[in-house]
Amino acid sequence: MNTTSNSVSEILLATPYKLNVYIGTFLWIAGNFGCLGNLIVFRSRTFFQRAYSIYLLLEALSSLIYFDFLLLTRILQRGFQIPITTRFDPLCKLRQFDSVWNHVVSLSLFTLALVDRILSLQQTDAYRKWSNRADLAYRLALVTVLFWLLFFGHRLVLYSTTNNQCIPRPGVYAVFDEYIEACVTAMCTPIVMIILGICLLRSVRSLIKKKIIPMNESRPVAAIQPSILKKIDSQLAVMLLVQIIIALTTRIPYATYLIYSNLTRYQVKSAYRTAVENITSETVNLMSYSFFTSSFYVSLMTNNGFRRIFKKFIRKYRPKCNCKLHKSNKTLNGIIVNHSP
Repeated sequence: MNTTSNSVSEILLATPYKLNVYIGTFLWIAGNFGCLGNLIVFRSRTFFQRAYSIYLLLEALSSLIYFDFLLLTRILQRGFQIPITTRFDPLCKLRQFDSVWNHVVSLSLFTLALVDRILSLQQTDAYRKWSNRADLAYRLALVTVLFWLLFFGHRLVLYSTTNNQCIPRPGVYAVFDEYIEACVTAMCTPIVMIILGICLLRSVRSLIKKKIIPMNESRPVAAIQPSILKKIDSQLAVMLLVQIIIALTTRIPYATYLIYSNLTRYQVKSAYRTAVENITSETVNLMSYSFFTSSFYVSLMTNNGFRRIFKKFIRKYRPKCNCKLHKSNKTLNGIIVNHSP
């Protein structure tokens, strides 16, 4: 019995490290590939001059930093037990700042892209003129980055390494910081996605009823076949539904656990409960990365234009066989065979 108990205890203690090594590494690889895929598509000639593509291109760059700094340091620190952020104070401050700043910047850029699409589908010129403006997209992106820098800049000052831990200044600030993180970085994601998803679907469906789609470049409204409109509506519905489900299933558990851990911070806990909470903490933290990991793959599955451009890029750079050389070799081999004794 004691042997079984010890075995279970060892498994529980080792599980958080294994989660970061295996699941964390998988998310890191998938996230990097997805960000590079988004960069390839949104830098293409078809998308590059569109305002929403600028937002999504910058979001991909932000997410790339999110994976290659935030997630990578997590894998090294919590998976392979290499003390990085708990040994070097500047890295501690920078990582804790980036954990919230990079997340909300990426989410805000994605939100601006959705707002641009909603405005482009409006029938009123007063709303539609604000869509697909590249100059405005760059300005709003810069304002977004600076705003969240000021909002979360306190972490660059009030976090430090103490007793081999990267923690906020104890007291009121620690409680304030955790609740801000739970509300802004966790709960806002599903709420924003649901609201904008509903707005975008309502805009598309209102146009389907009238069988028109407004054009952005001050051209007259063009009529489109109902079957094409239904296809657009279907693709948007699938994409938004998948994104909303991912947001709900990853960010709400993350926010819930942050609140729970803050409420139970000073409770006396058994070794078994502590081990279970450590596994839960690592699981919900790793799940929170999947929202940005999935962006490329959701677009690839639900958007024909996105998929077509990515395939075109792959075909352009894949190795090409020398068909003429292959054919001449085949002919030569045939001649050799025919003249062989």
